Amino acid sequence: MAEPITIKDIANLCGVSIATVSRVVNNSPKGVGEKTVERIRKVIEEVGYRPNRLAQSMITKVTHTIGLVIPDVRNPFFSELVRGVEDVCNENGYSCFLCNTDGKLDKENEYIDILRDRVVDGLLFTTQNDKEFNPAFLDFHKNKTPLCFIERYVDELPETPGVFFDNEGGAALLTQFVLDKGHRHIAFVSGPLSTMNARMRKSGFMSTMQSNGIEVDTSLVVEGNYRLDSGYAAVDQLLAPGKPKFTALIAGNDLMALGAYQALVERGYEVPNDISIAGFDNITYPAVFRPLITTIEIPGYKLGSCGTQMLIAQMKGQPLAVTRQVFAAALRDKGSIIQI
Repeated sequence: MAEPITIKDIANLCGVSIATVSRVVNNSPKGVGEKTVERIRKVIEEVGYRPNRLAQSMITKVTHTIGLVIPDVRNPFFSELVRGVEDVCNENGYSCFLCNTDGKLDKENEYIDILRDRVVDGLLFTTQNDKEFNPAFLDFHKNKTPLCFIERYVDELPETPGVFFDNEGGAALLTQFVLDKGHRHIAFVSGPLSTMNARMRKSGFMSTMQSNGIEVDTSLVVEGNYRLDSGYAAVDQLLAPGKPKFTALIAGNDLMALGAYQALVERGYEVPNDISIAGFDNITYPAVFRPLITTIEIPGYKLGSCGTQMLIAQMKGQPLAVTRQVFAAALRDKGSIIQI
């Protein structure tokens, strides 16, 4: 088996120093003549030389890798977000180290430790709990490792760049839409209240109900976990004996709305004629659900791509035009909320 081509071999073939070849390989050929650069690149291509990125990173402390921490890659919203991250990484010569926490804080903490030890060049972070997190996370900030929040943030780092959705405004828009259809008894299934966006969506719902002069029955407000099964389980809570009746249900995301949809149908309810349903995210799901769920669209792909662009700009030492970008809410009426 032939020995791999080394940077020393390239230097000998070109009649230049190893340092000169190194500058060309690392795209920093300052002080190297244009013809020499062309000759070195031509030889590299001819012999099929591939630089040892691990060895380079040990010297330069640059890995061309970013860490991405998300709660649930099975959620179609996060799948779109990851695609946005990967596309921008590929365009800019970076690799993405994906960390799926399954919504578990201890797993999130493990990944934070791993990423810190791997010395990634930057970190994209969607936390599961913005009040309880691994103090090691703050080491990224202390060590001036570029950070960017996506959709959720940590209060301890208020100046950290991030990309977000107008969760409170989206909840207000959706709640008002349901109210305008004549509904007054509305159930609400929130996401995990350990997260900022779930609290803001709940706040948008509560404040809109109150501004319309409607007292919220707290027994119709339950907490889920952004997963299909929690939407299903929420229906059992909401339909328990002694609970007040409701004509519409708003879920904190589409997966919980789908779970609730399934549970209601299995219990003999017709959606939307008996109970109307709405959600958040505008994810893609099987068309067996008819009507489709009216929802607030959250641009997962754009959140991922914009967050990655913001992070890479930091890693390159470029100034940011904005440090926090907030995407506005858009309602997609798909027929699951009827006039009563």
